[in-house]
Parts: sequence; structure tokens; C-alpha cells
Amino acid sequence: MTLYLDSSALVKRYVAEEGSRQVRMAMGEAEKLTSCRLGFVETVRAVGLRAGRLGARRVRDDWAVFDVIEIDHDLAERAARVALSDRLRACDALHLAAALASPAAGLTFATWDARLHRAARAHGLRTLPAEL
Repeated sequence: MTLYLDSSALVKRYVAEEGSRQVRMAMGEAEKLTSCRLGFVETVRAVGLRAGRLGARRVRDDWAVFDVIEIDHDLAERAARVALSDRLRACDALHLAAALASPAAGLTFATWDARLHRAARAHGLRTLPAEL
């Protein structure tokens, strides 16, 4: 399984909150971890604010194992389309566009953002959690 994590999911690896156990288990079982470059910035910020410099350092260290989807012209265009069609915020649209640009077979999209979760399901993605 390839696990795509947006920042609302990835933060749960570093900060104990509802869903943390699910994220850690899914990350341990995944063959590949992936996220958009934006996820790095969002996660370092969120973890750093809640868990300090050491927490942010753990994110930086772990990031090396991720297959990173870079933000380029094509991804930005796709994100703009899904932002409008699915009424998503720009950052959420980038995450969804990045996941949609990934090979769909075996992909699970992890998010704890309700609007983004609904949009991912509407685009046929398997989600973690299955229901939100």
C-alpha cells in the first residue's frame, strides 16, 4: 500500500491526538509513504508549535523516507481545478491534486480534514480513516 499523508494526518505521528494510533499503524504497514512538498512545511510548523524544536527535528529527519510530490505547473493547474470543483482551500487542493497525480492502485489518502476527506472520497480515493 502507498500511504499519502496530508499534514492533518502526518502531525498525528508526532503529537498524541485522536487518530495517532491509526496513523502510526498505517505508516508502519505502508510500502511507500508520500506527500506533497507542502506537507513538509505544514507539518514542521504544526509539530514545532506543539512539540518544540525536537519535534520539528523529528519531522525533518523522517521526511527523507517520503516520496515527495513537488509543486510544479501541472500540479498547480490540477489543484486550481479541484479547488473550484470541490470548494477546497488552496493547500487542501494541492494535497488532493498531488494524491490524484499518484498511481491510484493501492493508494490510501490519509486526512482528518472533513472537507478534504469528502473530496478525496468523491474522487474515488480510499481514505484513512475510512469514515470521518
